[in-house]
Amino acid sequence: MDPVIKASGIRRVFEGRQVLDGLDLDLSSGEFVAIIGRSGAGKSTLLAILGTHDLQYGGDLLVGGQDVRLASRGQLAALRRGYLGYVFQDFHLLPDLTALENAVLPAVFSGAGEEQAAKQAREVLDHLGVRIDDTPTAVLSRGERQRVALARGLVNKPRVLLADEPSASLDDQSEGVLFDLLDELRHAQGFTLVSVVHSTGVLSRADRVLELREGRLHATS
Repeated sequence: MDPVIKASGIRRVFEGRQVLDGLDLDLSSGEFVAIIGRSGAGKSTLLAILGTHDLQYGGDLLVGGQDVRLASRGQLAALRRGYLGYVFQDFHLLPDLTALENAVLPAVFSGAGEEQAAKQAREVLDHLGVRIDDTPTAVLSRGERQRVALARGLVNKPRVLLADEPSASLDDQSEGVLFDLLDELRHAQGFTLVSVVHSTGVLSRADRVLELREGRLHATS
């Protein structure tokens, strides 16, 4: 089976520093790959490239069999809407909107009707234990906003979910609950999860743990 994402020889210079240096990565359908590394190693940069948000790289990247370098703006937008889900480290939620209104946006942008989009968003919010009411996300706790951001990334049932430290603001117990839910959803929907993690408690759940070091990924023992 072809990889859902195949990266070969990825290089990225940022502010005059070689962040990624000939990095290779093949992602298989349904697996959970945890990315670790010191601060500044380039973990967020790697996720941005895999998610087609950062196009200033060298090397080759295939997402869903599509050569990202040859893709049109429309094709890239379609990949981001339907094939890829993304959970940003700083959430990037619209603070004046409710949890449901934030989560529903990707479904609306993908062309789903209003009723269907709301149904998709309600299902994933309910599964993640997020309250659905008129409360703006600006007044939710950081942990609640993290779950809303996760719901937004999952609402279109992507083939690949890219998560940048999705449990960074949670205590150990809440982190365990969150990854229990992610495991359940991943097995039910069959998506690939690539997550930058900061907690060693998560690593035992991963199919592979890769350390980003000196611009390349190294399998841990």
